[in-house]
Amino acid sequence: MTMIVRFFLLMLLLVGGIGCDFNSKKSPLNVIVLVVDDMGYGDIAAHGNPLIKTPNFDRLHNQSARFVNFAVSPTCAPTRAALMTGKHEFLSGVTHTIDPMRNMDTSSVTLGSLFQEKGYITGLFGKWHLGQSENYGPWFRGFDETLTIPGDKQDTHFDPVFLKNQVKIKYEGYREDILFNEALNFISGNRDKPFFCYLATYSPHAPNVVPKTYSEPYEGYHIPELPDGVFRPEFFGQIANIDKNLGRLKAYLESSGLDDNTLLIVMNDNGGTWGVDTYNAGMRGIKGTPWYGSTRVYSFWQWGKNLPPGERQQMSGHIDVLPTLADVCGLGISDKLLHQLEGNSLWPVLENPGANLNKDRMQIHHLGRWDIPENWADHKYAGCAIRSENYILVRNEPCEDENCNTCRLARKRGLDQVKALYTSNNEHYKLTSPGKWELFDIKSDLYQTSNIADENPETVKKMSEHYEQWWAKVETRMKERLVE
Repeated sequence: MTMIVRFFLLMLLLVGGIGCDFNSKKSPLNVIVLVVDDMGYGDIAAHGNPLIKTPNFDRLHNQSARFVNFAVSPTCAPTRAALMTGKHEFLSGVTHTIDPMRNMDTSSVTLGSLFQEKGYITGLFGKWHLGQSENYGPWFRGFDETLTIPGDKQDTHFDPVFLKNQVKIKYEGYREDILFNEALNFISGNRDKPFFCYLATYSPHAPNVVPKTYSEPYEGYHIPELPDGVFRPEFFGQIANIDKNLGRLKAYLESSGLDDNTLLIVMNDNGGTWGVDTYNAGMRGIKGTPWYGSTRVYSFWQWGKNLPPGERQQMSGHIDVLPTLADVCGLGISDKLLHQLEGNSLWPVLENPGANLNKDRMQIHHLGRWDIPENWADHKYAGCAIRSENYILVRNEPCEDENCNTCRLARKRGLDQVKALYTSNNEHYKLTSPGKWELFDIKSDLYQTSNIADENPETVKKMSEHYEQWWAKVETRMKERLVE
């Protein structure tokens, strides 16, 4: 972040900025952030999917300010860390989805703590995935009420045991229904106070289990070109269940009169999985790769009728959520948090779709997932991408260590030597030329087939130098992490 951008953010946010002046005309603004696990950009009928039925997502799509060039991290826990802190996940020590590399450092200011400090009632319902031992749990990170699965286990679909405010309680029913029930109880119980509700589903992440009433409509479909096991009716059924629960949430906000006073953000956490062979919106890449299909997600923002619906083309991402909410809600930004932030407030383009953001801004995405914390240095170019407006600079060079399972599989999948995960198409794991960056213009080449690096050497130089400067910060953080 340049000094000019930091100065602008400081002046805007310390006094509440645009959001505070606008919001002062209303009651305190409530915020709900819904993050759906492993549902892809293409898993919505309104995005062109020819098979799936998602009436409530479609309705929200049509009513919302929707960012169509919005990207997150290639996998789960990293996205959640960046969303919570407004900075790249590596800088808070999160490089993987497993212990200890998913534990977000306790020095990072979180969205929960920011809202809590400003007098909001805060609640987390669902997948935290940033550590539960020691001081890593959400109950230490700014959330007054918490409901999450012990260890964030993915396989407890029916009659699950939850940690409710750190106490184990067994519930009856289907897990996602319970999460929405508890979130709705929290919203209803705090409707007269400003609240921040973070609702994070565990579905449709595998294992794909759902009440049969949701999967039955998809069981009659046969796609001849797909091998056995790639098309999963239960995956689509899980999405149907979430769609129904989204409809319940929306109906309550509208019937209770909270709709006009509540900002609802709905997004997913990484690229597509079991739905990509049915429809991937024309993109190369799936969860766990550096291609655009791994990081592009849907991002719907609705605040009653206060935000003009329609597309927002500006480059944006998960690191922008925290500064945007701080702006809209007039929360203010401390010097410590300002130093932490890598994102920008999206409020100008939420209010005006034609507004400009800083054209020099870039956002970096990196697969991470090295096998042990000490092996970070070998993975500098093992699945990374830099975005600048419509350009994406990619380098996908898995490390050579045969003991690194992530890179060994990535290389074999990229060379079509083993079966791909989630898909029958190994092109989603394509490797780049050794030692070279490859540049793509996603506005004209969404599938990233035409490398235009040779025709744009200055763009490659500018973006790759930005990456090298960023990696120097990562090196410092990784060395610190090893001695913490």
